[in-house]
Amino acid sequence: MNVRRGSLLASVAAALTLAIIMPAPAKPAASGFLGLVLMSMRNLSDSQFASLVHWARAGAASPKFSDPAYRVEFDILRTLGESDRQAMLVFLRGGGRSALYARGATDADIGSRKPVNVGPAAPAPTATPNPYRSLEFGSPTIGGAPAGNIVVLGGWAAVKRDGRGAHACISFKNADSRTATRVLFQFPISDDAGAALAQLDLDRRGTFSPGIDIHGWDSMASWQGGTGNRAYNENCTGVSTGVAALPLLAARFATYRILRVEYADGTSWTPPTTPSP
Repeated sequence: MNVRRGSLLASVAAALTLAIIMPAPAKPAASGFLGLVLMSMRNLSDSQFASLVHWARAGAASPKFSDPAYRVEFDILRTLGESDRQAMLVFLRGGGRSALYARGATDADIGSRKPVNVGPAAPAPTATPNPYRSLEFGSPTIGGAPAGNIVVLGGWAAVKRDGRGAHACISFKNADSRTATRVLFQFPISDDAGAALAQLDLDRRGTFSPGIDIHGWDSMASWQGGTGNRAYNENCTGVSTGVAALPLLAARFATYRILRVEYADGTSWTPPTTPSP
């Protein structure tokens, strides 16, 4: 009996000694591909990470090139093996980190972010249609000859889509040797057939020295966006009505004419009258 007890104690002692000497089994490390995908995921911005979470929860369909998290989605689907891929999707779908731990990933690999319930993707906001539409704007004559030594440098016109308003702007310079103090513009508006429908008037007063460009807004977009000097408004005119005006609804073209120019020396210019046949 004593011999048996001694043998048993010796076996236990030997087993304990072996357990102390033998190291614990090494914990598996994440596969190279899984580590790379986790690193890419850590580098996403918060909004990109949220997009990735939504993608996983929406069925992990084939990624779209336009998606900011496309690279990570592609790697999850095409690069990872089945077990690694399922572990990633479990994590992104809110199932915790255990599946990734089981694949050898650590918290350092995964990062500090936790998937949240991002819900369905918000629909893209519908763009608000521009209340104005541009009219084809051009010179009334080939070459845009100056009138009263006023050279038109550019311009544009637009009408409201509901027919309740119109706007026009022009840029010009005084090509005379005298300083101009007043330029009276008119903007005729016509339909597809060229029939006159309406007109806008701009009575521009100021000090217009010879050779100096006097600018208005260069486009409808600039006017609406306020890109430029607010003084450009002085070279613009507009009309607003309470109800739709048929001439504005049918408007297609706009041009300009100069009705009068006044100079600092007291002289003036008006278009010559066409003699009756």
